[in-house]
Amino acid sequence: GGWHEGFSYWSSYIGRFSFFADVMRSALGINAFEKPYFSQAGYYAMYLMPPGKNGGGFGDGAKRYRAANCVPLVSQLAAQAGNGHWQWYVEQMGGPQDVGGYIGFVRGTLPKVQPRPPDDLPSSRLFAGTGQAYLHYTLRSAKDDVQITFKSSPFGTQSHGNEANNSFNLDAYGQKLLVSSGHYDLYGSEHHRNWVWSTRSVNNITVDGHGQLPRSPLAKGKIVAFHTTPGIDAVAGEAGAAYLLRDQDGQFRQLLDRFTRTILFIKPELVIVYDRVVARQPSTYQYWLHADKKFELADQGDIRLEVEDVACRMSLLAPAGLSFTQTDQYDPNPRERIKQREWHLTFTTAQKSAQVEFVLLCRPHRAGQQVPTAAELKPIKGGYVLTAALSDGQAIALLPTDDRATLSAEGLTTTGKVVVARRRADGSTVQNLVVEPLSP
Repeated sequence: GGWHEGFSYWSSYIGRFSFFADVMRSALGINAFEKPYFSQAGYYAMYLMPPGKNGGGFGDGAKRYRAANCVPLVSQLAAQAGNGHWQWYVEQMGGPQDVGGYIGFVRGTLPKVQPRPPDDLPSSRLFAGTGQAYLHYTLRSAKDDVQITFKSSPFGTQSHGNEANNSFNLDAYGQKLLVSSGHYDLYGSEHHRNWVWSTRSVNNITVDGHGQLPRSPLAKGKIVAFHTTPGIDAVAGEAGAAYLLRDQDGQFRQLLDRFTRTILFIKPELVIVYDRVVARQPSTYQYWLHADKKFELADQGDIRLEVEDVACRMSLLAPAGLSFTQTDQYDPNPRERIKQREWHLTFTTAQKSAQVEFVLLCRPHRAGQQVPTAAELKPIKGGYVLTAALSDGQAIALLPTDDRATLSAEGLTTTGKVVVARRRADGSTVQNLVVEPLSP
């Protein structure tokens, strides 16, 4: 049900197909919505943009869309597929939109679809075919939701789905916090080509200033783990092979042997982003974050962001000794008619190394709300143990740096796999989750 190029192109092409789906059903007796892809197509909109969501995730032009823009097409899909979840979705935003003419006449003969709330659906979903995952606290309303949008795609960075692999966006309570930056001012313009296609434009990592191969099917990523539960979600992507640099002789040189990004979502209050990077030669690394508003920070351990009535406290716990810069200018800027600017925060490692780990904590919350901030990242043999305060207890994670080493701490043990525990204030366990790899 996913779409590599993003909502703008999904709505255009699936909208055109919906006419032929009517023809197939009426003239040939073939129901396209019994086919694997189209039986799931409407869930792409539901999980990408829950009711009230502002911003359409990854893909050229997607940032200008809102959930309400999904209503015309998903109305059609709900009627054609007889899907109650999709019918519920459009009814949260004013109800289905009727189509006139002979197409409306044909669809008018279809049975009325009863709305079905998404309470029987998992709150998060992996679209494995396109390498995107949407992690949620709730699907009912963006105003009550915290959402992580993640990409690590077998389609790479080609066409309109040009964001680098292992990129993520963060939304909370109706506002965009961490965003994909830049503007689709004109396809292939200087800004589009040299900023939007660049790994620098997204929440990601560059190596000696170099990113993933832009606009190419060769820059592949892969989602290697995905888990969703009511209390904790996890997703992991591998994108090391996407860091390709073209030499003067036209040959590609791979910069990384590994870039594994694991995101843990302790719902709804804590997001942990753990990166393992292994380079083919000692390098410096740049860690990029982007937002519509300016970040406030004195150092890497206390980063604050406020967007309207929503805020986020962040801490970049590792590596230590990072320098940082912040600007609201792009490199290069878009055409002069576009006045909007976004803020770009870049952290740089102090010295070259062949291996590095980044650990970022994000605590999205409503502005004015007091949130716990205590956290400790302690190196142990073979990795790290992370402890982070929660409003009702504590989160503990073991973060391996060696796939063969066994880590043991705080009553948890793991060999080569990230494990996270949620505990109450009295120390009792609410939930443990081991980030097991997906089946091949």
